[in-house]
Amino acid sequence: MAWIVEVSMDAVIEKMRADWAVVSASRKASGDWSETESLEIAEAIRSAIEGKDRNMISCWSRWLADLAAWVTAWNLICRGSEADMKRKAKEAREKQL
Repeated sequence: MAWIVEVSMDAVIEKMRADWAVVSASRKASGDWSETESLEIAEAIRSAIEGKDRNMISCWSRWLADLAAWVTAWNLICRGSEADMKRKAKEAREKQL
């Protein structure tokens, strides 16, 4: 049983790393986080992982997953809007010809 829990926690941590890459890049690029804030959050997450604090890992994991989902959804919305604007601009140009 302990092996299964350990493997599961490894999977959670890997997912957190993937979510962190998305979230930290987005938040720093938008100005929501400074480099210092990003480093402080990363250190808090690292501390939970190194301390094997399952409760804190769970909290950080949920928080990162939620933020990463919002970043992904927002990017999809923006791409859809951009594609729609390009299509409408092309249609307008074709009508003028």
